[in-house]
Amino acid sequence: MNDKVFGIDLGTTYSAIAFINENNQPEVIRNREGDETTPSVVYFENASNFVVGKEAKNEILLSPDTTMMLIKRHMGTNISFNYHGTQHGPESISAIILKDLVDYAREATGIESNKVVITVPAYFGIAEKQATRQAGEIAGLDVVGIVEEPVAAALSVGIRPGEARTVLVYDLGGGTFDCTIMEISESHVDVIVVDGKRELGGADWDARLFDLVRDRFVAQAGLAEDPAADQDFAQKLSMQVEDLKKSLSRRESASVTLSYGAALEKVEVRRAEFEEATRSLVDETIEIVRRTLASGQEKRQGLRPTEILLVGGSSRMPMVEAALQAAFGWTLRKTDLDLAVAKGAAVYGFDPLPPVQRGEDSQPGNQGTPATRQLPSGKAVTISSVLSRSLGLRYVRSTASGPEEYVGFEAHANDSLPLRQQFDAYTNSEGQTSVAIHIYEQAGEVEHEAVESNREVTPDGPGAVLTGLSPLPKGSAIQFELEITAEGVATLSALEPVTGKRIRVKILLSVMQKEDVDRAKGVVARLTRRE
Repeated sequence: MNDKVFGIDLGTTYSAIAFINENNQPEVIRNREGDETTPSVVYFENASNFVVGKEAKNEILLSPDTTMMLIKRHMGTNISFNYHGTQHGPESISAIILKDLVDYAREATGIESNKVVITVPAYFGIAEKQATRQAGEIAGLDVVGIVEEPVAAALSVGIRPGEARTVLVYDLGGGTFDCTIMEISESHVDVIVVDGKRELGGADWDARLFDLVRDRFVAQAGLAEDPAADQDFAQKLSMQVEDLKKSLSRRESASVTLSYGAALEKVEVRRAEFEEATRSLVDETIEIVRRTLASGQEKRQGLRPTEILLVGGSSRMPMVEAALQAAFGWTLRKTDLDLAVAKGAAVYGFDPLPPVQRGEDSQPGNQGTPATRQLPSGKAVTISSVLSRSLGLRYVRSTASGPEEYVGFEAHANDSLPLRQQFDAYTNSEGQTSVAIHIYEQAGEVEHEAVESNREVTPDGPGAVLTGLSPLPKGSAIQFELEITAEGVATLSALEPVTGKRIRVKILLSVMQKEDVDRAKGVVARLTRRE
């Protein structure tokens, strides 16, 4: 059974892996401890051994300097961490989690496949998606698909025959938040708009609860100093806070016992106090939902969601449902929360295209048309998505204070994919013989033309310079064409019509170059899991 595909929810705080079982149903594979989710935590015991999951999370108290959590928040960045003399980036640390999940899934199921579909937040940009794909490659896996988490969640609840509906997915995970509106019919899943925030999730609720409990402990014990300055106290309280938060989702009050020096106190927290301390966080998600609804109605007049799906473990907090009902009056449909995304990834990977139809940096369905998948039910469904972040070029304009650079966006967040956009730009000086093209991706939650508010995604090297032109007058037109595939791979073509000079630039931003990936792959392959 080497043709099956594992579906992986590579989460910020917890991850899960699923497959399609013999009954053609998505099934989550329990880990070594018998749990359906695995903490996304890696402990580097020494230069050659690692631990992933609950054991690694327990090591945070004893070995915080060699334990990594929340690595997903760093995907697509060039940050690096040194463990026992070896440099690890977000891709290689994520690769260790992926490898551990798949290794045990093979052992537990007898499936020898190394094919996987990995999920990403809907608002992940070019760099984050490519980093996720590279993490799979470093883990020695064949990544046959990268699918957005809300799409996976929708697939997990099933495509119902003879029914079309507009679905809003509210996905609050451990570290990230997504809001997506999609139209689902018997044969199509069409993403209309996406929005979200990279650093907004259950971990932020934990941080607020940490402060609440710490402050109450200090007051009850009459301490003159901050016990959280002590690393052991802070680490232990961090672990207790997550359990306390879960308890408060089930009960009106809960308590923890804390000690520091001679002080020993039982600290009780009421759910109402926790909700008040974190009100601004849930309000922030509500504002993102409002923004998503407005974008959807701007794109399709009269668009209204007919079904609301709650996804992500943090969505089980009662304050989430209460806030959504208060703001919109919605009746909510709860999914498997922690497990829906992994199950949907397995559904998405049920019938991947054969490898010959995939390029080195592509995935099923990215040949310019939406991906068509065969579902376990036997039905075929076409999945189309939207651009998660706007793309544009760096331009120069004249102002009273002199030339000013800015980013002019040519493709916008929530534009439907695949996309082809043609536009003209003009030379900035007299006698130009070359044109340097600088491509930027929106970095913030909304478009901003300031160069520093965006991230340059121009490929390295000379490929983004149109050279060999005859001296052009200022204001000469350069014709551009921007193409973005169904999977979000962008290509920009530029043509100078007088000379016929043309270049074509693929925008596949990657922090890691091929040699970096090969090196990391060797490092991860040499690591062994502590038994």
